[in-house]
Amino acid sequence: MKNLIELEERIKRIEEEIHPIDRLDGTTFELTERLNRAVGLLIRVVEKNEQIDKKDLDYLLLKLRVDANKYYEVPTIINKAAISYKKTGEYPTFYEIHQRITEALSLTEKDKKDFSIEVTESLLKRYMDVEEIFNVCEKILSTK
Repeated sequence: MKNLIELEERIKRIEEEIHPIDRLDGTTFELTERLNRAVGLLIRVVEKNEQIDKKDLDYLLLKLRVDANKYYEVPTIINKAAISYKKTGEYPTFYEIHQRITEALSLTEKDKKDFSIEVTESLLKRYMDVEEIFNVCEKILSTK
């Protein structure tokens, strides 16, 4: 009986220690993803001599402090549209894809003012470089 009580106490202490570790892991992930996004943006500006403006997705994700866990939802939305297009020939309209992206990023009404349709247009044009999804991006842009 005594061993069981000691074991339960040890389990409780371990569980209490795990919570702060989980929280630190989440914070570390968030900061790492933001840093990677910022470094990628800097590399595009310096090495590739790209002009970054207010319509750039990476810039806006950092500016609007979008949860880093949501960064990967945007490419997923476009990939799902490409898969659907290959299977059924159907694709969302430009405004539908814009709505899906703003919902996936959980943007507030104030944030949506910064995240204009030009951002979605720029994003789709950037994804047109990917051969597998070129057709669907072209079709979506044609509905604007």
